[in-house]
Amino acid sequence: MTGAAGDVPHFLGEMWGLYGAGTLIFVVRFIVRLRTSGVQGLGWDDLFALFAWVFYTGDAITVDRAYIYGTNVDFTPAQYGVMSSEEIDRISLGSKYELTAWYTYSALIWCMKASMLFFYCRLTFGSLQEKLVRWLAVTLLLTYITVVITISAGCRPYHLNWQVWPQPDTLKCTFRIQNIYVVSIFNIVTDVAILSIPVPLLWRLQVPKKQKIVVALFLMTGVVVIIAAVIRITVTLGSNPSTTTINAWGVRETIIGIICVNIPVLRPLFGRRFWSSNPDSKGLSAPSAPPRKVATQVEINQGSQEYILSDIDKNGVRVDVEFRMDNQAMGKDVEMGNSARVHP
Repeated sequence: MTGAAGDVPHFLGEMWGLYGAGTLIFVVRFIVRLRTSGVQGLGWDDLFALFAWVFYTGDAITVDRAYIYGTNVDFTPAQYGVMSSEEIDRISLGSKYELTAWYTYSALIWCMKASMLFFYCRLTFGSLQEKLVRWLAVTLLLTYITVVITISAGCRPYHLNWQVWPQPDTLKCTFRIQNIYVVSIFNIVTDVAILSIPVPLLWRLQVPKKQKIVVALFLMTGVVVIIAAVIRITVTLGSNPSTTTINAWGVRETIIGIICVNIPVLRPLFGRRFWSSNPDSKGLSAPSAPPRKVATQVEINQGSQEYILSDIDKNGVRVDVEFRMDNQAMGKDVEMGNSARVHP
């Protein structure tokens, strides 16, 4: 007997395809960060993004093995009665992989939350937002500890998590209903809390309405993650329980989270300066330097020249101010555009 009951033939292809897409997003993220901020400009959000990718890889491997071997949630007592000892051992091994997948999945989700939290921290300057970030950091830590305790202590004794026969408690030790509830509820609640951080920033942002909408779409992508989490718990609890059902929606929720968490960081990809041969940034190998202002010519029109004045600090945060100089007004006043932008 091979694989899980209720096999979905395309599941592994879908999972590894989404894993490849997610890994590509992480790689592009680090390329963008290195090109725009340099090694010295990397922050805690980048470190947690790296941790997230490590756990993402571990989760893909464990889910793959659990699907191949099958788990103790996939078979009935009648089916166990006609299995050989080798098949029972195989399912027990698959159940261990499935239990491990709960740890890697939750670690991945909470690392992405931490990455987003520290990204917002780089954008906040008010004392209220800084306090909120600190409280949310503590909340993330406490909720993650609670999740780990739930996964570890929800089924006792611990070995019942992978016991096949005699069949253990179906809800607690095979389907693990307590894990689904605790992880999903804390996942949604903390996402809502993290989304509260950029709202005051958007309110005070002094840019045209269209630009504010674009910035809001970048910063508020967490709403999509929340919707994905709600769909996942609804479908998982509302369908016939199986390893494939649980993991398939977990994989889909994960890739949505990876996209949404990294979109704000990938924003420089849509600007011309990122693709120039000498982007106005610290570069990959530039040494650490004190804050400086750099005037970079970005466009030359007939009769005028446009510049961007960049103020870059040691953390890689860049504020651009556009201005135009009339060629026929040499030595006269410079026309300044009121379009300051903060680049993470």
